[in-house]
Amino acid sequence: MGEIFIRLPFRSTVKCKCVCKRWLGLISSPSFPTEFVSSQYSLFKAYFTFLSPHQLMFGFFPSDLNFNAQIHKVPLSPAILIKGDVCGYSNGLFLCCSNRFTRGWGYFVYDPFTKECNHIPPFPDAHKETCLYAVGFLSQINDFEEEGNSNRCFWVVVVRSSMRMKYEFEVEVFYSGTRTWRQILMSCVDGFAFAPHWFLSFAFEGYLYFMGSRSILVLDPIFMICTTIDYPENADAMNIMSFGYLGCSGGTMRIADIGNNDLRVWELLIPGTWHLVHRTNLNLMEHLPTRFCSNYCKRVGGFHPYDGDIVYLHSYVDGIYAINLGTNKVVPISGYDKFDISPFQLELSSIPLADNDGK
Repeated sequence: MGEIFIRLPFRSTVKCKCVCKRWLGLISSPSFPTEFVSSQYSLFKAYFTFLSPHQLMFGFFPSDLNFNAQIHKVPLSPAILIKGDVCGYSNGLFLCCSNRFTRGWGYFVYDPFTKECNHIPPFPDAHKETCLYAVGFLSQINDFEEEGNSNRCFWVVVVRSSMRMKYEFEVEVFYSGTRTWRQILMSCVDGFAFAPHWFLSFAFEGYLYFMGSRSILVLDPIFMICTTIDYPENADAMNIMSFGYLGCSGGTMRIADIGNNDLRVWELLIPGTWHLVHRTNLNLMEHLPTRFCSNYCKRVGGFHPYDGDIVYLHSYVDGIYAINLGTNKVVPISGYDKFDISPFQLELSSIPLADNDGK
């Protein structure tokens, strides 16, 4: 019976716990999470984690790891239920918020491995403001570790947003090393306008990237400087924010959009220079259902971090599809319809080996 459970979608497996005590015991056993994750969708070493009962996050094992349930432990449960909105991910840490993250307060940093929460005090006058805030989060490993302190540090960045083009921004920066907020008036030479429905950032190589209505804001939270880069030529910025994706693959930044079933993926070669690496008409993909192609609300759900040919498409109604744009291979991932996809991806840098005694 256990062999059947580990091959079912997570949602179906959870429902089986209510059938009888025997099934409950099988699914609740300490070894079940390892068996479940290792037997689930293994193509390209991807799996799914539930951040909340209704939100999925893509997770990826290290590129050089051939996962084996007999010798490896899965470091995270298939269901990491976080009590709050996830508004950032960087280097193994989540930035979460106990209320709407655009309010500028209620943030905490969550470590899914240790299950520890680090609550961030509100910045001065946070409760007095009525504007919407954009939020960024960056975590790094220190080169040296002070006695008694963690070797990981992080920055929480809260930007007072504006839909109009502005050349200066009020920025609040929290640094874990000092546990204090610093207020900065940051200049942006080319100007930047936030989009009305996108206030989160993507952390990449020490910078935070905010997608705006006309360009992308690149913010350095350590040296307190910022600049902008344009969207790819002929790309619709609002379409990218609604149905596209900003992420990385193979160590380079990528951006994708999808409109009228025209899927395009660009790679950032140097700051401000995008190179088109993939363009595909989804209507011509043999194994992609017509219903999915005709769904206006489908979107790019993620990139594979190690294979630049692989993208994930998602719609709330139809679920998730993995597509290899190099071979046009389409793999449906059943059982995950009626779920939202997080804009962040969990990349596991290492998986601890199991002890020889099996403990």
